[in-house]
Amino acid sequence: MIFTLEALQAKHGDALLLHYGTKTAPKLIVIDGGPQGVFDSSLRPRLEEIKKKRSPQKPLPIRLMMISHIDDDHIQGILDLTDMLIEQQDNHESLLCNITTLWHNSFDDILGNNQTEALSASLSSVVKLSATGELLFPPHLFRDAAPAALAANVPQSRRLRDNAEKLALLANDPFATLVVLPEKNKKPLRIDGKLKFTVLGPSQMRLAKLQAEWDEKLQQLKQKKPAEARALAASFIDHSVYNLSSIVVLAEADGKRMLLTGDGLGADIMAGLKEEGLLQDGETLHVDLLKMPHHGSIRNITEEFLNTVTADHYIMSANGKFDNPDLDTLKLLSKVRGGTDCTFHLTNPVPHAVTFFQTDQKKADKKYKVEIRQDPALSLRVDLGEPCKD
Repeated sequence: MIFTLEALQAKHGDALLLHYGTKTAPKLIVIDGGPQGVFDSSLRPRLEEIKKKRSPQKPLPIRLMMISHIDDDHIQGILDLTDMLIEQQDNHESLLCNITTLWHNSFDDILGNNQTEALSASLSSVVKLSATGELLFPPHLFRDAAPAALAANVPQSRRLRDNAEKLALLANDPFATLVVLPEKNKKPLRIDGKLKFTVLGPSQMRLAKLQAEWDEKLQQLKQKKPAEARALAASFIDHSVYNLSSIVVLAEADGKRMLLTGDGLGADIMAGLKEEGLLQDGETLHVDLLKMPHHGSIRNITEEFLNTVTADHYIMSANGKFDNPDLDTLKLLSKVRGGTDCTFHLTNPVPHAVTFFQTDQKKADKKYKVEIRQDPALSLRVDLGEPCKD
């Protein structure tokens, strides 16, 4: 049984391939596509390489394509892929791949407000050009995204939904609308063969609360001056909509488990595990692989989360942008898991991470291992079953 997570070179974002099935019949799921440039540099070449080996005469079958949330560093590569597929379809060319199902919670569907263009225009207008032509925006307003990026993310979400319709993709199956933690019939979804997914987030309660908060914000925006309104809207989207609505999945096959967290918050992930009956108060949960939330950002995890959800393999997809993975995250991982036989995997040799591990591992009580990809052309892979050869 193949059960492999492959982290492509995705700069500061995520572009993950989940391989499963058997050696004679390997199968594929794509999770996120990274920011601008990642499709051309990493995702497309890798899919073409896999196609040559698995499906040289027909489009490469992709059982599921999942966008964890609508942030640019997760969605842009998938937009580029679907744009290319539409062009190939319109030109009656052979398609690179054939996607069975797309999981994507669009901005409009999350908040139920058809105000994408107006909001996008409001956020864009906060950006000004300097005398040199450089983009300027209020300093320290955002840590992880400028208003220009936020303005782009909202219509990106709608565009992907439109692309899915043009390609006749089965959207969010088997969910009625949004991909959410179910309130009833809480059983893992059998994706294909032995592969099962348990959706841990977002929860319907969380999204209902998010909707109420957004409706309240809309009323506040009407009473604010334009600059204040733009800042309030952008801040709410950055700190609430993106991360709190992130799709979190526990993937299982042949007794092995991967926790795929997107940019979810540790507290929300634990709440989802409890809701699904996978975690009891005072207990811990061990998985074989944990994709660290939000590229190793300290804003998304706590010591309680790392003590509660433990793993043999921790993957951090980041290149140092926005200081990810955070030094505080690495220190916390070392404190909680440093004495155990686990492995920390980094997709890039981020200087502060390299320096930390070189120093920290000299301590006698540190038993963990570190794998840092040095060649950006190579994938970072963790095999939980038979090695994935292609």
